[in-house]
Amino acid sequence: MSNLNKKKVAVVFISGSAGELDWILPILDYLLQKKFKIKIIFLSRHALKSVEENNMCNEFINSKNINIETISLGGYFFEKIERIGYLTYRGFLKLELSKIPFINSLFKLYFSFLKFLFITKLPTEITDFKDNKYLFFSEFPGLRRPRDKWIKEMFNNSVFFYSPHSPHIYVEDLDRQYEESFKKDFRKNAFLLLGHPGDFEIINDGKELASKSLEKLFIGHPKYSNNWLRNLKKESRLFRETHETRNKTTILVLSRGYGSYLDESSHIQMVDKTIEIIEEQFPNYSLLVKKHPREIPSHWDTVSKKNKAIEVVNEHILQLATKADFVISFWGSGSMDCFLLGVPVIEYWDPVKHHKQQVPINDTYTTIYRKLGIVLQANDALELGEQISRLKSVQYILPEKKVHPYFDQLITRSNKWNETIEKILLSKDFILD
Repeated sequence: MSNLNKKKVAVVFISGSAGELDWILPILDYLLQKKFKIKIIFLSRHALKSVEENNMCNEFINSKNINIETISLGGYFFEKIERIGYLTYRGFLKLELSKIPFINSLFKLYFSFLKFLFITKLPTEITDFKDNKYLFFSEFPGLRRPRDKWIKEMFNNSVFFYSPHSPHIYVEDLDRQYEESFKKDFRKNAFLLLGHPGDFEIINDGKELASKSLEKLFIGHPKYSNNWLRNLKKESRLFRETHETRNKTTILVLSRGYGSYLDESSHIQMVDKTIEIIEEQFPNYSLLVKKHPREIPSHWDTVSKKNKAIEVVNEHILQLATKADFVISFWGSGSMDCFLLGVPVIEYWDPVKHHKQQVPINDTYTTIYRKLGIVLQANDALELGEQISRLKSVQYILPEKKVHPYFDQLITRSNKWNETIEKILLSKDFILD
């Protein structure tokens, strides 16, 4: 016991949205079981609001567990300084200004001042014991920010984890064999957690992410493990089995707002057509709408005020999927959440018209979720109506369809994530064998 780290503390930085917390939630739950104290630090007001609007994440941070503490650093000036510091830091590196002695000296003073402002905002119960061994979690883009360097300098005995903010699949070529070294060095102090080796090939920037001091671990997505989903799968199945005894069909829409992937007129048309098709086929329905975290504003806000059957909801997708007969997705990783609970998903999306980040195939485009074999295809409103009719005829039972081996590999990894985390904790003397 003398070698066991007695101050078992995990510090979590949330900078952008609830997705960051959502991805590591099973890991944090595991750490609580191992008697860790969890300190969740929100670096922006938007991040805090996003978590508060996500029921599953909000329930976690507001549970009565005394080992969970939340701290908000967000504020107008803090966020402005953080943003300016990031931009100047990237510019400093890109222009190689460190090679000019005078300018390098000026920037050292400038960054020292920014570091002081950031560190003094951190809780003193952490900074006063900087020589302790902590676990730090943040999303992997945080590697590019100066605060990552400052934290590592200050807490040089600690262990650092970097993770995605969603289970998004980055690869396009699912059939390719991606290289992976099976020799993992758990003696390192920094670990990149990703779903699959193919993801790293796409996101690798050749800089911070390529660092040899950063061990790459491909553990799937913890929230897709059977242990995490077991009760939700049962709840979802029991709800759908009651369809014939209910007088109302419940449909979940996983929406996407207008922006870089979708223009405003297409967003409005997709919302209106979805409602039109549903009203044609269901005399009595309940339409639950889960907006994308960045879907502000949304046409759903307008139509829900006029139609009482439409409700914009804040619950987690996994929670919503347990009370839906089927799902309509405007293209997004939430399709995987629903599929894994056994809920049929119709993907209402035209990948040719909206081809940003779509998958090239022959002379056209498809979506990654269609290639995985986990969604029913609907390129337009006509196909949406046809797919809904088919689902009605089979009582909303998920069609027998072989999924791509890539997806099977991803889930196999997801079911073993805890083994990898345990090896790290053992190697760092946080737990005993």
